[in-house]
Amino acid sequence: MEVGVTMPSTVALCMPAFNREHLVAETLDSVLAQTWPHWELRVVDDGSTDRTKDIIAEYAARDPRIILTDRTTQPKGACTCRNEGVIATSAEYVMFLDTDDIIEPFCLENRVRVMDASPDLTFGIFPSLMFEKIPGDLRVWWNIDKPDTDELTRQFRQDAIAQGTGILFRRQAFIDIGMWDPELLMWQDIDLFFRAYIQGYAYGKFFDLPPDLHNRTNHGSLSRKDFFTPAKQESRATVLRRAVALLRENGMNARIPQARFMAAEVISGAARSGQMPLARQMLDWASREGVLTAREASNLRIVVLAHWTRATRLGPVRRRVEALLRPFDTKATLGRLPYTPTA
Repeated sequence: MEVGVTMPSTVALCMPAFNREHLVAETLDSVLAQTWPHWELRVVDDGSTDRTKDIIAEYAARDPRIILTDRTTQPKGACTCRNEGVIATSAEYVMFLDTDDIIEPFCLENRVRVMDASPDLTFGIFPSLMFEKIPGDLRVWWNIDKPDTDELTRQFRQDAIAQGTGILFRRQAFIDIGMWDPELLMWQDIDLFFRAYIQGYAYGKFFDLPPDLHNRTNHGSLSRKDFFTPAKQESRATVLRRAVALLRENGMNARIPQARFMAAEVISGAARSGQMPLARQMLDWASREGVLTAREASNLRIVVLAHWTRATRLGPVRRRVEALLRPFDTKATLGRLPYTPTA
């Protein structure tokens, strides 16, 4: 390399793969179409039983920047695969892509240029759109910037601006944050961003750029399957407890009551699915930690009792429960705001 010549920044796209033979080619084509050539695609297969691996292998044979490996560590799951991709690369930046997402040709170029121009940032948040079959068909933002509300507040209100595939991380910063927690079965991205926001990692929002990621709505997603299983509800509780503990560790006690929205969601969800020990445990925890006021805790005890006795089958009781939960309704705009393309 010539003295004084700066090498272009590289991006590693880390993609878990599992049984997506009917969609993965679209995703791969969108990567190959990038105007920024300095990328590698680290695909970690999670034990596919259809033709997913064969399709990816065909693409890898055509372009050496596509690297296909099998997951080698436990537990099984997308987060383990993503972490393996990060560990395997030496790229300056990492970005996470699912096998049903599609990125615009300018995606990597725009992201790298703004992050290179902001060396103090550890990650950048970029705009994305939702779609079902064809990019743009829903004409809906994933979410938008709201300058009057900080990102940590929005996270607690389930109105997140950032998701796993909407971010460009500096690789080392992502490792420092702690990477994905593969033991969680729910709220993995929420957990990741709580760690980033609460611990003060510097980030930038670049919503002046055009949307560059199309995030497919997938009603059959593995994360949504069996939503109310005990293990998934326990994962949600774990994420919430960790967030509150991090607030305390970082001298942010005044923000602990912001966790009440998620606490009500976890408590009522556990009660509604018959997991009374978890509902009561989380109710006691939230009261003890100052997440809930005495009145809020009392109202949620009524909600738990109504579900325990199955009294919610009665119209008046059901309406009473709904009224008690209404103050915890955050009215998030996530996936609900219309998008109008500009000329």
